[in-house]
Amino acid sequence: MTTFSPVREAPARGRHALQRSIAWYLRQLSKVLNVLSDEELERLIPMLTERSFRPRQVLFRAGDPPERVYLLLKGRVKIYQVAENGKEIILDVVGKGGVVGDMAIVEDNERIACAAAIDDTVAVSITWDDFSHLLQQSPKLGFAMMELMARRLAGMQRTFMNIVSKPVSARLADILLNRQEEGVVHLGLTHQELAQTIGTSRETVTALLSRFSTLGAITPIPDGYQILDEDLLDDIANGDLSVSPRHPVSPQPSTMTP
Repeated sequence: MTTFSPVREAPARGRHALQRSIAWYLRQLSKVLNVLSDEELERLIPMLTERSFRPRQVLFRAGDPPERVYLLLKGRVKIYQVAENGKEIILDVVGKGGVVGDMAIVEDNERIACAAAIDDTVAVSITWDDFSHLLQQSPKLGFAMMELMARRLAGMQRTFMNIVSKPVSARLADILLNRQEEGVVHLGLTHQELAQTIGTSRETVTALLSRFSTLGAITPIPDGYQILDEDLLDDIANGDLSVSPRHPVSPQPSTMTP
């Protein structure tokens, strides 16, 4: 583990300029840290350490004590739980600028989920004790973390509710709609990782994506899909139209009149 900030070793005359440069970078990187004042950021920087993770390398496991909070500079990390049958269920995927380990606030001194790198990942981290102290000193940061955790908990609850209450085709359509931006879905996940997000198998995800494409709801593009018929995808997500991963479907007949 290396120290993120070379501030401690920099000559005095360049130390302040270097701190300002790092503070500017952290503000651009993270909406959470953007709420801190210049003085608060300058106090934070010397507390940070940098670490790299290989793909599939674990940051922490369920049951571990909450020791550090991570801010991702590069790569992606999946937050997941392992079911009794050994299958992983991905609760969240955190990318560049995201925070990992913040749920320790509500975890009662024990991690309730695991975290592992998806790609080559670089993060800076702060000890949980230092982070807790910072939260107490900065109401704005505390409020920003509350908002972040509320969104994360809502997403996890949605994941679990979908798994227990919706057919797999509806769960997949729902995640496509939630990840779309202006009609384009950049998944950033393999079919296996997508399957772990909705509690099914890779083969089922692959088959259903093919079915959605045949129906005219989506079409493949590099690194994702373009949504062609959002209303149709909505019908699938709401359970109004059931799509089987086992039986091929025919394209919907055109409703256009000659």
